Amino acid sequence: MELFPWFKRIGPVFLPATIPGWLILAASIAYTVYLFVDIDRRSHSVSDTLINFAFNAFIVLVIYSLVGFVTSFRKSH
Repeated sequence: MELFPWFKRIGPVFLPATIPGWLILAASIAYTVYLFVDIDRRSHSVSDTLINFAFNAFIVLVIYSLVGFVTSFRKSH
């Protein structure tokens, strides 16, 4: 059974190429929106919201990129 790469790399961006890739992208976006709403609910100012959100969004982006990097290669036997 040959596995297809989940993501296609175009420059520094990983675009979904299969259903698991799209599910990972959708989960990443949904979790990032959830983080923003949760941080905004507890913040006292716009700058407080953005500072806390930027770090968390960066972590989500790094994990998404790592998954994209690992699953974008074809495994050869």
